[in-house]
Amino acid sequence: MNIKDSLEKNKKRALPVKGSALGVVSALLCLAFVFTDFQGESVQHQNVVFAQVQSGPLELVVSGFGHLRSKHSRFITSSRLAQVEEVLLLPGSRVTSESIIMRLSNPSLQQALMRSRLALARQTASFEALNLSQKSELLSQQGQLTLLNSELVNAQLREEAEAKLISSGIVSALDHRRSELAVQQLSERVELAKQQLEQIKALHTQRLNVERKLINELELGYQAAKEDVDKLQVRAGIDGMLMEVNIEQGQSVQIGAPLALVGSERALLADLQVPEKQASRVEIGQLGTINTFSGEVSAKVNRIDPVVREGRILVELELIGELPDNARPALSIEGKVITEKRASALSIQKPSYISEQSRSAMFVLNPDTNQLVKTQLEFGKLAGNAIEIRSGVKAGEQVVISDMSDFKHLAQITINHQ
Repeated sequence: MNIKDSLEKNKKRALPVKGSALGVVSALLCLAFVFTDFQGESVQHQNVVFAQVQSGPLELVVSGFGHLRSKHSRFITSSRLAQVEEVLLLPGSRVTSESIIMRLSNPSLQQALMRSRLALARQTASFEALNLSQKSELLSQQGQLTLLNSELVNAQLREEAEAKLISSGIVSALDHRRSELAVQQLSERVELAKQQLEQIKALHTQRLNVERKLINELELGYQAAKEDVDKLQVRAGIDGMLMEVNIEQGQSVQIGAPLALVGSERALLADLQVPEKQASRVEIGQLGTINTFSGEVSAKVNRIDPVVREGRILVELELIGELPDNARPALSIEGKVITEKRASALSIQKPSYISEQSRSAMFVLNPDTNQLVKTQLEFGKLAGNAIEIRSGVKAGEQVVISDMSDFKHLAQITINHQ
């Protein structure tokens, strides 16, 4: 064996040893990198958003969004076949009860009104003529009664005078008897005349009542025809705002066709859409606040709709405070209902990725070491833009509320202030 062969064999034996050494070194470098990555990671202070844990009274609320609507509304429909002559007001217009929204036309209604007016006028004239005729007849009958009374008085005076003269023989008994008969007959005629007069009065009253009922019937027909014509001038009916106009100029409308919708402008309700999971906390009578983005107004829960739509439930609130200037029907709003009040509780500004009644690991600042320490926090209920904290931190501590998903594998992070 020569020296050259011996050297080549030694090289071949040394190669595995050299490869093993390189592997060990690589493994150590990887471990060092991993250790540095998990324990020595840092983050710039300006890239982290902190929120301080607050302590004190806390209002637990259920928040939602929605819109305002009129508490009182009037849906106007067509009562007759008609054609739209003119549309005077458009949606958004403020109206009074007498404001004319549109004008309709129907010639047959105008003709019916004229016929009703003429029939009423004829009946009224007939009633007046009958009344005058009855008064004349009554005066004639009263005149006859007066004449009979006068004749009766004369006969009574004659009979009384003859009764005094009969004893002296100046008047015979036969003449006196005739005078007594005359008094008796005239008394009976006067009594019959009185009865006849009363019957005539009763008959006149009955006939006048019949004629008056005919007039009342014609007046009702005339008023109905007049109302039909008046309805061609479509009025708002209530003070408020014109919400909808459902027809156009020149359009023909059928009976019952929708014409317009008017709603009260200052008497308003709020329809708030709240998440289904939180709706169970809302009860009728609870107070809340409605934000119109120009101001806030107090409100009270009136009604809770049992139907779930797209994961939300409608809560109706009545506005009980002074309305902001921009409050109007159909305005988009935000609102909250106060479901519970805590005398003392911990809370923090709600991170976007945290839900109520949950647990989550979040980074809490340790000011002594200038590090963020991952801490398990237990959250309670929502309180507007804040959320209740049940355990994990103390009042005054700083919690990172920005997205830290890139650092979720770390237990600690160093804050870099440079």
